[in-house]
Amino acid sequence: MIRRAIVSIAVGSIAILGTAWAQQPSFDIVGLRLGMTESEAVNAIRAYDGTLRILSVQSAFGYSDGVQQLKTEPFLSRIEGRSAKQKPGSTRPDLVVHFTPPPSAGRVWAIEREEGIDADQPSAEQFVGALTQKYGKPTAVSPGNSSLAWDFPPGRPNCILRPPDRPGFPAFRPGGREDLGFLLGTWQQRKLVPADASTCASRLHYVLSSTNGTVISRHYALMIDVAAYAASNEAATREVNQLEARARKLREGKGQAPRL
Repeated sequence: MIRRAIVSIAVGSIAILGTAWAQQPSFDIVGLRLGMTESEAVNAIRAYDGTLRILSVQSAFGYSDGVQQLKTEPFLSRIEGRSAKQKPGSTRPDLVVHFTPPPSAGRVWAIEREEGIDADQPSAEQFVGALTQKYGKPTAVSPGNSSLAWDFPPGRPNCILRPPDRPGFPAFRPGGREDLGFLLGTWQQRKLVPADASTCASRLHYVLSSTNGTVISRHYALMIDVAAYAASNEAATREVNQLEARARKLREGKGQAPRL
């Protein structure tokens, strides 16, 4: 059973804890890298833009003792960087950094960035050229350079199936309707991706938008550590299943047969 986190709680303060972890040498989004700790991610956001308001969001897993609905202790789910310059009515933060859940908690497994370009808008060729200079040649490109994807490190298999008509477009986004653990499990059952998710490549996407078909007015970036997500999701599922089994046993132990 795939467990999805619930009960999100926004908290304004950020704890500065943790130590450095080995990173991919080239792949980052404004200094944010996969595998970072919370403190490293916060420091990277502040180095990129010290004016962003940083929020911590906590979540919990739900389970049942067979009668009552219970939940685990809250854990860090993500941090968000929000700009004071956001247009009224905008609900999406500029940056979202997602962290692995317990028991292997507190490491960045996904990074999202969305930004509008109001002045000095680049052409698609300029934007794609800058991306290629930073990340190298993309693994997949959608028609018209509307979206691009990179798989890294080299030689690892892609484990998130791409839309056939838009091969550079992300087939999964954190916080969306689809659960990555469920998708991976389904694709593994169909033998479309490797059974061992630890062999999966990490993935970087850029989706470029234009209001007039000439220059880029908005872009969305997404980077995912598929292997880290799969391992942490499996460990979390095992732990919550154990909590549920103990809760059921405890409740059943307190049950008493009625007088007949």
